[in-house]
Amino acid sequence: MPQNKNWGALLALFTLLVGVLLMFQLKARDQVAENGPTPSDNVVSALAPYVAEIDQLQAENSKLQAELSQYEQGVETARVAAQRLQQTQLLAGITAVEGPGLKASLYAKGYVAENMQSSVYVLYELELLDLVNALWNSSAEAVAVNGQRITDASSILFTGSGIQVNGIAEYPPYTIEAIGDQEKLAKGVDFVNRFVIAPDTNASQFGISVDEEPVPELQLPAGSLPKYRYAVPSKNGQ
Repeated sequence: MPQNKNWGALLALFTLLVGVLLMFQLKARDQVAENGPTPSDNVVSALAPYVAEIDQLQAENSKLQAELSQYEQGVETARVAAQRLQQTQLLAGITAVEGPGLKASLYAKGYVAENMQSSVYVLYELELLDLVNALWNSSAEAVAVNGQRITDASSILFTGSGIQVNGIAEYPPYTIEAIGDQEKLAKGVDFVNRFVIAPDTNASQFGISVDEEPVPELQLPAGSLPKYRYAVPSKNGQ
């Protein structure tokens, strides 16, 4: 990655400067050793050619350290920003996700009664909404209906013969996939079967039921963001 290359170049330059600084210090020490004990003014004279270069190297070393510190801060800021963006995308449901979870099927079998033709019950959106809400309340982290991701902006509406999910007509059986703790999700489905569907007269007559099975690895698609035409961020920032 470009950031890793920049980091390597800066580190290599820093190492080179330190090496050159040590080299000049050793050369100065050797110069004094070769000439033997000399008066202080002669020692200063022997070191003079290197003093300016050593000072320059030390200044460049300090500048490089400051640049390295700024670079590290920039990398950390970028990492935190990328992490927050990913979390926001997950919360909004606009990124594809995968993980363990549960797959449930909502359908009505229909029935044959005396003096009546075989009939099929039309599922309303209430049963589907109850199931989706039960899964959310059971700590589901992502939900999809018939392959469509459910987000905060999703709509589930009855259309007369089917149910519109996010504005697209869907028909039974409805397959609901949820990623999360499988035991908790199963309890949510059980709640719907026992306390929503079972007491419903139509449900018992027409064989409405929810079948569920745990799935070790589900893949749910990304949802889509709504298109805003009138709503804009508040100028007050609140």
